[in-house]
Amino acid sequence: MQKATIPFEKLYNFRDVGGMETEDGNNVKSGVLFRSDDISRLNKKDLEKFSQYGFKLICDLRTSNERKSKLYEFPKSWGIELKHIPIYHESQDLSHREFFQLLVKGSKNLDFEAMIKDFYRCMIIERREEIKEIITLIANYNKAPCLIHCTGGKDRTGLITALIQLYLHVPYDKVIDHYLLSNELVGPRMKKVENFIRVMSLYRVSSQQIKPLLIVSREYLEDVLQEIMKEFGTVENYFIKGCGIDKNSLNKLRGFLLNK
Repeated sequence: MQKATIPFEKLYNFRDVGGMETEDGNNVKSGVLFRSDDISRLNKKDLEKFSQYGFKLICDLRTSNERKSKLYEFPKSWGIELKHIPIYHESQDLSHREFFQLLVKGSKNLDFEAMIKDFYRCMIIERREEIKEIITLIANYNKAPCLIHCTGGKDRTGLITALIQLYLHVPYDKVIDHYLLSNELVGPRMKKVENFIRVMSLYRVSSQQIKPLLIVSREYLEDVLQEIMKEFGTVENYFIKGCGIDKNSLNKLRGFLLNK
């Protein structure tokens, strides 16, 4: 997969979810659904470019703590509907002070890989109502384009995107490649985050310990996808039986996102 061209100075992980052929001969429409990292970072120049996309719906998956100092708003004339649908895990909703205390006091025993894997399991099991809200909202809003974003645009946004693509029958390997592209796109920024965390921990936490927080891993995604398939057989069944999404909404989602 070619590297995405990011049209913004302050975003690292902005890209189109579409543009791929499905296994059943359809194509996922380009220019309809996008994904991104934190759009509160947009500068004046970026905002001019952002306005040209004509977004109609933005789903913000950040927690309340993440949003506190990083709120954003757009001119009413842009006609954007903003929806805050927090997808969280206890590790995602720590204040800076709480995170600092965690780093300093528990540095020797911190296992960020286990924490991230637990977060992914939390998303597919404990955040099904939020997944239902996101999918149903996009399907029934039926205005394009839409944007899903969180802070890094790699885990929460990455999982939701992968589930949508798999539901649309995008080939599995292409879904994985699209998910893993985050590593290439956010790598330079994550190096800065690594340095910041190490300073916050008073250098008690090693770069190797921190690494799971800064990357997406095929294993993170595949573990939860296998769990979904084991219990539900397909992503569609997970959406219907696990998340309670009605078939009508899913049919609308297919019509909204696919060129048949």
